[in-house]
Amino acid sequence: MATSSRQGRFVRTALPAFFIALSGAMAPGPLLALVIAQVLAQGGLAVFWVLAGHAAIEAVFVTALARGFGRLLQRARVRMWLSLVGGAVLVWMGWMLAVQAGEVAVTAQAAPALSAAALFLGGAGVSLSNPYFTGWWATVGAGQVAALRLKEPRDYIAFLTGHELGDTAWYATVAVLLTFGRQWLSVGVYRTLLLLCAGTMVVMGAAFGIVAFRARTGRRSPAP
Repeated sequence: MATSSRQGRFVRTALPAFFIALSGAMAPGPLLALVIAQVLAQGGLAVFWVLAGHAAIEAVFVTALARGFGRLLQRARVRMWLSLVGGAVLVWMGWMLAVQAGEVAVTAQAAPALSAAALFLGGAGVSLSNPYFTGWWATVGAGQVAALRLKEPRDYIAFLTGHELGDTAWYATVAVLLTFGRQWLSVGVYRTLLLLCAGTMVVMGAAFGIVAFRARTGRRSPAP
């Protein structure tokens, strides 16, 4: 009976976390751009290294919430520096991807693939740099923890498990669609997708920099 009760609590905690994470993952952003670019470059397995880096950061956030440090993510200075540094990195990554996309159009070869370590760090970096990501964990994530009344370590494990399954469900679907649809991708379409991903990274990086600047100067940024 005790085992059944624990399993039921696990499901009741993981299931809402799954659907909230799935809805959030579907929103376009730098993580999706990174996934698309690297799946096109080296295949569907790349998505799992990116998600591993993303999950590592989220595990840190969940641990922080479990220990009562959720207010740290709400500090303007913390989010300002994350936005500033991460925004600069995103702009650089987007620029490099745009250059690679131009070379693809000439050589008809795939853009250079990142190593597993680079994919992991990229997944962690684009997540941590996104002020809306940290803002989500400071508000929605913290709110879920409170609403679900998470107390014991296994409650937080269930919450994190459901959340990561939600992310994986979406990004794995994207990877499958891109992998099996690659044979219909012409060089022009492939180049256009890479440029769209590059543009997304540059625009988001610039937006993060603006958020950091306005936080630094004490001005309120517009609601996303």
